[in-house]
Amino acid sequence: MEAGGHACTGALAGALTSSAIGGLTGAELGPAGTAVGALLGAGAALLPDLDADGATAYRSGGTVTRLVGEGFQALARTAYRGTRLPHDPPGDGEHRGLVHTPVFAVGLGLLVGLCALITPLLTAAVMVLVLAPGISALSRSGPRWVRQQLHTHRDLPAMFVAILIAASLWMSGAMVDLGWYAGASIAVGMVVHSAGDSATRSGIPWCWPFRRACEKCAIKGQCAGSRWRRSHILPEALRWRVGSASGKRIERGIEMVCLLAVTWLLLPDIAAMMHLA
Repeated sequence: MEAGGHACTGALAGALTSSAIGGLTGAELGPAGTAVGALLGAGAALLPDLDADGATAYRSGGTVTRLVGEGFQALARTAYRGTRLPHDPPGDGEHRGLVHTPVFAVGLGLLVGLCALITPLLTAAVMVLVLAPGISALSRSGPRWVRQQLHTHRDLPAMFVAILIAASLWMSGAMVDLGWYAGASIAVGMVVHSAGDSATRSGIPWCWPFRRACEKCAIKGQCAGSRWRRSHILPEALRWRVGSASGKRIERGIEMVCLLAVTWLLLPDIAAMMHLA
């Protein structure tokens, strides 16, 4: 799935879970909570592609996100070399490897939550770096007037808006309680990304680090097994090839449905803000 599809599905997931996560963590985002949750979910759903040079999340924060991406790629290659089995697919395991697994998503979410215990400044930095690619990707998928008026489909304006949002949360005092919220949102968004990729023909290694027997070899009882074999959430006939004409149409449809659903979820917050005004 391409960046727009990931961002829109992540935005819907973030909007749906913002209230629940806020209740569990005690985070108070105010009347704009659903919008913040949607933007955070959109950005989190792009993070797994830090393992690919030139992806939206990889370039969104300049040198900082490039360095994070290179670190993730090195970690993915190391994990693949250290845990691969004879029947695993060839390659270095960099793209759609470790960083696309649910284990990595949950681990990164926990790390973000733990870092928040050190200082809310770390939460603010994470929020900016996650929000920026989400804002950029959503702007490209949304109405044309957003791109024409705000130019937030470009990396620098998107980063500026992300900084403004983080600064507003900081000044309202909400940033202190947002550590676990951000961590949980990142984990959910990354898993949503993996689900999107596994709906395509590419798939992702859902079951890592567990060993799986090959379907053909299991009958003989002599299978060496694999850990990095990719799995899918759709039957083969329903999967699409990323970048193909039909794939673009499918993903555009998904984007529109998700954006309409997010807009509907935002209506109560919009009404509350109008009442406060």
